[in-house]
Amino acid sequence: MGATLTWNANSKPDLAGYRVYQCGGLPCTRNFWASLLVTLGKAASLNIGTPAEIQYYFVTAYDSANHESGASNVVVFIPVGSPPPPTPGGLRINSLS
Repeated sequence: MGATLTWNANSKPDLAGYRVYQCGGLPCTRNFWASLLVTLGKAASLNIGTPAEIQYYFVTAYDSANHESGASNVVVFIPVGSPPPPTPGGLRINSLS
């Protein structure tokens, strides 16, 4: 059981598979926060179970030459009963000189 990520399958003939990335916060990009969760074949879905904490995910496709596509949109899994994030503090406007 648990949550399942699904995405539109890539139709390129040289598609080798997909890479699913997971982040514990935002921004969720390959250059910041993201860690490779799994490399899949041509399946266009992945059961992620039921994470205990808020998690963000995105998917890329890669071809037989290992060229990787841009990232999909980012989706978020919020566990049932998760408390909201802390209220931001310290907001101020700095005067312009």
